[in-house]
Amino acid sequence: MANHLGLARISTRIIARSPMLPECQLFGTLGCHLCEQAEEVLMPLVEHGLLVELMDIAERSDWVELYGLRIPVLRRVDNGAELDWPFEAEQVVSFLQAAAT
Repeated sequence: MANHLGLARISTRIIARSPMLPECQLFGTLGCHLCEQAEEVLMPLVEHGLLVELMDIAERSDWVELYGLRIPVLRRVDNGAELDWPFEAEQVVSFLQAAAT
């Protein structure tokens, strides 16, 4: 429970310092327990304004080839940077704060 409160504080600081968070995509698939864990890590950030689109790799063969052994993968839409699982809230915060390249 303290973990969730800590995540909320981290995400609130992101919102306060960043006028606009980068939109992200979370590549995964149905029935993937790691993907569900990644969603749990991201949820406090989503509740504070982060936009995350869930992308089911089963919809496209090129996604299966690219992400099939790596899911879940968080991808920034603005610069294409990717963060592979496992990741914690602090890693996501750093990933979101990184300048677009």
